[in-house]
Amino acid sequence: MNRPSPSQVTQILYFLAGLVLVHIVNFVSRMWFTQFGIVPRSIVGLRGIIFSPLLHKDWSHVMANTVPLGVMLALLSLSRGGSPWLITSALWIGSGLGAWLVGRPGSIQIGASGLIYSIAAFLLTTAWLQHNLKSGLAALVVVLVYGGMAWGLFPGRQGVSWEGHLAGAIAGLLIGMAYCAPVKASRGLSPASSQR
Repeated sequence: MNRPSPSQVTQILYFLAGLVLVHIVNFVSRMWFTQFGIVPRSIVGLRGIIFSPLLHKDWSHVMANTVPLGVMLALLSLSRGGSPWLITSALWIGSGLGAWLVGRPGSIQIGASGLIYSIAAFLLTTAWLQHNLKSGLAALVVVLVYGGMAWGLFPGRQGVSWEGHLAGAIAGLLIGMAYCAPVKASRGLSPASSQR
C-alpha cells in the first residue's frame, strides 16, 4: 500500500480537528446542537443525516470515535488510491438514512460511529469483491485492529445505538457492492462484445 499524500493526511487531520471543534461549540452551548441529530422516521429528523456524525454526547464519545475514524479514512484513502471524500460522502448519507429508517422511535442518534462502521464494511466488501493487494491489506487492518467492532452490531450497552452501527454496516456493504459492480461487469465482457 502506498502512503497517503501529505495533502490527504492534512485533510483527514483537519476533518478530525473539526469534530473536536464542533464538540467544543456544542459543549459551550450546553449541547444545544444535539437536537440536530437523527430523529428516526420524523421529517425534522432528516436533517440529522447531515449533522449527526459531527455531534457527540460527551468528550469520551468524541475521543472514542476520532481515532478509529481517522484510521478508517486513511485506509480508505490508501486502498482507493486517492481522496476519500466522495466515497465518504456516499457512506455518510447512506449510514444516516439507514439510522433514520431503523433507529429507536423518539431517540436522537448522534456520533460518527455509524460512519465508522460504514467505512469498515465498505473496505471489507471491496476487498472481498476486488481481490487486489491494497484492498486486501486495508481489510486485514480493519479485521486485526477493529474486529471487536462486530459486537457493536448487536444490542448491548444502554445509550449505544447498535441500530446506527448496523445501518452503517449495511450501507457500507451495499455501497461497496455498487462501487465494485462496474469493475466486475467490465471484467465479464469479452473482447468482441466490448467493441460493440
